[in-house]
Amino acid sequence: LALFPPAACALDLGTGSGAIALALKHQRPDVQMYARDFSADALEVARANAHRLGLEITFSQGSWLDGVQGRFDAIVSNPPYIAQDDPHLPALAHEPLQALVSGPDGLDDVRAIIAQAPAHLEPGAWLLLEHGYDQAPAVCALLGAAGFSAVQSRQDLAGIARCSGGRWELGMAP
Repeated sequence: LALFPPAACALDLGTGSGAIALALKHQRPDVQMYARDFSADALEVARANAHRLGLEITFSQGSWLDGVQGRFDAIVSNPPYIAQDDPHLPALAHEPLQALVSGPDGLDDVRAIIAQAPAHLEPGAWLLLEHGYDQAPAVCALLGAAGFSAVQSRQDLAGIARCSGGRWELGMAP
């Protein structure tokens, strides 16, 4: 996790059960970890998971970066990314649609996060976004168009590009 400088400050958007924030905090106890979700129920689960694991994370409720104060060394997110007419949705009935679906192409929430993130990133900080199996080119294009540098994708264990990100460089103004 060289992504973070010493004593870094990171934010997990759409934390859900807290899995990403908890994993980052476990691997890097020195990181000041924040986690945010729109769902009060999801935050209750995430808080319980953090408590059970003895990990100190600051949780807040809200929509993406609306009302968030301060800047971060990294913002990470696993936002909703499924297209509203995706034929796989019926098989995902155990999850609330709000946590899965994001507009006609599945990228409405990704677009919102990319638009809001620069005002909350320290110079040189990273924005990392999980996305669908076929969305890496589109997400990378959105990051590049927004002025992020070093835009790249990483593969999951099946060899599929499922996480893309970019760096907000020093001297760039939002």
